[in-house]
Amino acid sequence: MIVRKLLFAALRMAANNPEVRKQAAKAADKAVDAARPSLLKASRRAGEAVRSASNELKDGVQKFKTEMQGSEEVIPPKKTDARPKTRRAKKIISPKDKS
Repeated sequence: MIVRKLLFAALRMAANNPEVRKQAAKAADKAVDAARPSLLKASRRAGEAVRSASNELKDGVQKFKTEMQGSEEVIPPKKTDARPKTRRAKKIISPKDKS
């Protein structure tokens, strides 16, 4: 517990130091530059996957539409044998005499 508090106090002091901030910014810039090619490659792959899925979906919709245009069969609505719903009459409950 004490070691933890000392460690965090040291980190706070280092964070307030302008020289340490400059060094941290340089290290972050180097990390971003090192990661940039793999990030671009991953972005490109994601874009290709989205385009592929979009094209596949578009093809499926077109196929469905062409199948439906050739179909002249009309499906009639289902008929139900059930009676139409009616409301039940409310029961009137009168108070009982306590005499």
